[in-house]
Amino acid sequence: MSETTDRYALPLLQVAQAQKEVTHNEAVAAIDSLLHLAVETATLGAPPVAPVAGQAWIVPSAITPTGAWAGRSGQIASFTVAGWRYLMPREGCVAWLRDSQRFAVRTAAGWTDDGWPASGLRIGSRLALNGIAPAVSAPVGGSTIDVEARTALVALLTALRGQGVVA
Repeated sequence: MSETTDRYALPLLQVAQAQKEVTHNEAVAAIDSLLHLAVETATLGAPPVAPVAGQAWIVPSAITPTGAWAGRSGQIASFTVAGWRYLMPREGCVAWLRDSQRFAVRTAAGWTDDGWPASGLRIGSRLALNGIAPAVSAPVGGSTIDVEARTALVALLTALRGQGVVA
């Protein structure tokens, strides 16, 4: 029987194991750090001076971490009453960055907060907002189109182009 789970290496109880509560508590503490992950920032290269139990940080890869975070690039550093706990997030892990009020996503290349790593948005069976916008011509000429309709159409096209819906 395996001693840890496959994805996050959480400790599993073993047959005839003494002090099962220690193993169980370690697994619960790791889950507590990862579940609905919210971190203070992903830009701090060294542990804060006065962390509060329950706070977490993404140890940045762009900065060489120092102190207790040395060698922990890309990991989640969670502070507990027992000290620092480090977890290696899996690809697809999402964290709320409190300082910038946006989400970061763990990809194969590391953490990114510059948008969702997706090729588009699927609504039902339709792929929308996928960067391949259909070209729509703005109205020109004609004597039967009134000025207000033309103005509204131009404003609508401008808004759609701004959202990447049409080219």
